[in-house]
Amino acid sequence: MRASSGNMMSAVLDPFERFASECELRVAVEALSIAPRDVLAPPADADEYFLVTLSGPQPEAGSIRLIIVIPPTDKRATPTARDALWWLAADAWAIERSEGDIERWASMYNYPVESAATARVFERQVRQTATLRALLRGNQYQQLLELYEGEVSASGGGRR
Repeated sequence: MRASSGNMMSAVLDPFERFASECELRVAVEALSIAPRDVLAPPADADEYFLVTLSGPQPEAGSIRLIIVIPPTDKRATPTARDALWWLAADAWAIERSEGDIERWASMYNYPVESAATARVFERQVRQTATLRALLRGNQYQQLLELYEGEVSASGGGRR
């Protein structure tokens, strides 16, 4: 659900969706074709891939793009602002928690620190976190991390 034209929020609005609305974030979703793919697999059994672009009210802050995969067992037709914000917050939370140190970050996931792949993912997460920080104004970045942490703590889980 989205905010109404009168700017009144629905009581059932997901907290991440509400956050996106309050921060004037825009989420664009584009379905992607992938290659290579199993052309003999029935389409109903295939994962769906979406390019999700998150941008804010300040164009100079840039945007964040990520690919979200929805398995065929999922009832959602497309990703939502919640999906994008949850994963972006999870990644940023890990960078913050590790204080931007690759060894601490890698140990959170049991990744081999000496791996070039680990370094690539870490650097990508650092850049993504910096862009997320730039997109969100004032204390919004910290609010998003707190929203993520509160939800994860309440569920007793980690990454989904």
